[in-house]
This record gives sequence, C-alpha cells and structure tokens, in this order.
Amino acid sequence: MPQLTIDVPETLMPLLTRKAEIGRETPEEFIVSYLSVNLDQNDLGPPQAMSSEEQEHLEDILEERDKGPFVPVPDDLVERVMEKAMARIHRHKAHV
Repeated sequence: MPQLTIDVPETLMPLLTRKAEIGRETPEEFIVSYLSVNLDQNDLGPPQAMSSEEQEHLEDILEERDKGPFVPVPDDLVERVMEKAMARIHRHKAHV
C-alpha cells in the first residue's frame, strides 16, 4: 500500500485523536477514512464557471445588499455567543 507522510501541527492532534476515538480508529485510520468519504463526495468534477449573465446578476445582488439597510449588532454579541458556546461544551462533556 502506498504511504504518505503528513506533518500534523501539535495543536491539531487532540482534535484528530478525539475524532478517531469516536470511530474506534487510530488517527491514521481516521485520516484515511475521512479522505475516502470526502474525496468520494467531492468527486463531482470541477465547479462550472458562471456565465457573464449569471456573474452580472450576482454582482447586482451584492451591490444592492451593500447599500443596506443593515441590522444593528448588539454590543454584547460576542459575550452572549461565547456564553452559549461554553454552556453547550459543558453539556456535551457531561454526556461523554
């Protein structure tokens, strides 16, 4: 079987190990299965280029959206999102 050497950053190893443990795999087996699934799903060929009419229509939509109106963002949005994320992480850890 052909072999491929991949340098994985240390910061990625804990996540890779957790993902592998879910499927009772080694990190190496997880990477092979992950690539197999994703390469198979993405084997739809190269993306097709937009026609000039489609490109022009998209640009018109983006220009209109850029004019507004814009939804105001609360000042404490980041704190609220982080609070909900941490609560979800703690709930997930409690179930594991």
